[in-house]
Amino acid sequence: MNYRFHKDVSSLIETVCRINQVSIDDLDVSGFPADEDIPVLNEFKKTLLSYKDKRFFIVGDYDCDGICATAIISKLFKDLQIASNYYIPSRSREGYGLNKRIVDTAFEHRFDVLLCVDNGIVANEALSYARSLGLITLVIDHHEFSEEPECDAYLHPVLFDERHADMCASGLCCLLSQSFRADEVSMVYGGLATLADMVSVLGYNRYLLKKCIALLNEKPFPAIAYLTGNKKIDYETLSYDVIPKINAVSRMDDALNVNYVVRYLLSDRKEAAAYLPKIEQINTTRKQLTKEMASLAERLCDPSKQIIIVSSDAFKEGLCGLIANRLMNDLGKPVIILCESDGLLKGSGRAPKGFDLYSLLKDESHLFSAFGGHAQAVGLSIGIDRYETFLKDMKEKKVVSQEVFKDVICRPAESYDTALIEELDDLKPFGQGFEEPLFCIEDFSYTKKYMIRGMYPKYTVNEKLEAICFHTAMKDKPFSMAIGSVKKDTYRNDRVSFVIEDLI
Repeated sequence: MNYRFHKDVSSLIETVCRINQVSIDDLDVSGFPADEDIPVLNEFKKTLLSYKDKRFFIVGDYDCDGICATAIISKLFKDLQIASNYYIPSRSREGYGLNKRIVDTAFEHRFDVLLCVDNGIVANEALSYARSLGLITLVIDHHEFSEEPECDAYLHPVLFDERHADMCASGLCCLLSQSFRADEVSMVYGGLATLADMVSVLGYNRYLLKKCIALLNEKPFPAIAYLTGNKKIDYETLSYDVIPKINAVSRMDDALNVNYVVRYLLSDRKEAAAYLPKIEQINTTRKQLTKEMASLAERLCDPSKQIIIVSSDAFKEGLCGLIANRLMNDLGKPVIILCESDGLLKGSGRAPKGFDLYSLLKDESHLFSAFGGHAQAVGLSIGIDRYETFLKDMKEKKVVSQEVFKDVICRPAESYDTALIEELDDLKPFGQGFEEPLFCIEDFSYTKKYMIRGMYPKYTVNEKLEAICFHTAMKDKPFSMAIGSVKKDTYRNDRVSFVIEDLI
């Protein structure tokens, strides 16, 4: 790994802003709220209201963003007394986005308007088919597109100014909802999805994330509180206790229809409590299966290859992305995991920063039945009869990756205290466009070392600081510098934990 080291010679906020190439003013969200006069939003709103007396069929997506976007629009329509129903296709049986079968369902059930959220921007064949049947078509989406969508109106971040750039679908839906009336539910789920979809944490997204956390800690939102076990809510709680559980249902959709998660998010306390045990059980099963399948993928892969491609009928389609991500982190290389289903190999790919997997695979898209994504994450389907051709093509490709540096702030060991944690908390949220910094302790020394479960070295540095390393390969490595992240000690509030990422 390549590092750029920075001495923390000014205030922490100035150092972190300099590393991320943003100004302190870029972190200021006081210029919002969301009910601004935005021409493109007003135009879409006007179009929507012109169909107020018609019946809407909302088509969502099965990830956290798509589920939250569906919930936001469903609640908005209920408040506006617009007749509607929603449908999210099965990940394993139907795949992503709008298709002709869904269009036929909408037409046969006498819906007038087809509204796609978190999908549809590239579904021109299905949209054109819907229009041929007389359906009005609207799209709220944030995915990349190259051709103008075949719809009557659409919302997409490219239509907005830079303060609203890189919104996820739920962010767009929240913006739309807020333009009608102040609604805290849309802000909570818009913020949750913004965190889940790893879009920019600057501009309107930053405002939305901060409002989401504030609202969740001010008043009860049963569906979220239950998933956290009623913990105090922060960005980490949402990232580790809420978002994976929402996503787990679509990954394990043979256990529970993902449409019930929309219902769960919009339910009252009693109804939410009834759904909770099922969601928790699904997530537990998901974690166990992911662990088992990742272990299998490790045994099947050839780590010497530039791009790791593994297929097996033992993999579960909904878990391919998680498995690819695990192997990518372990091997530092692009990984594609595929499972066999109905004569196709379906799955996901993940790539480390500096590698554009989407562009590389786009040249092979003529072989795919379905393909989409971005530089670091893709989804694809390919016929079994074309798989060998795909492998041959990938073997012959010249793999180019940009050199990536991680920025590291150097501070003396005695400066790692709860005051530093508070400064970092004030800078949150971190994410795309404003990355959380790594830190280093130079001339690392300790007063005590012991092993956790015989695998993980833990060091007492001083009375306020402990360091731990979870990389077993480093447990006996000699070093003079530790690089990692700082966290509040969850057991002793007056202490800080330094989580070691690398030893030099």
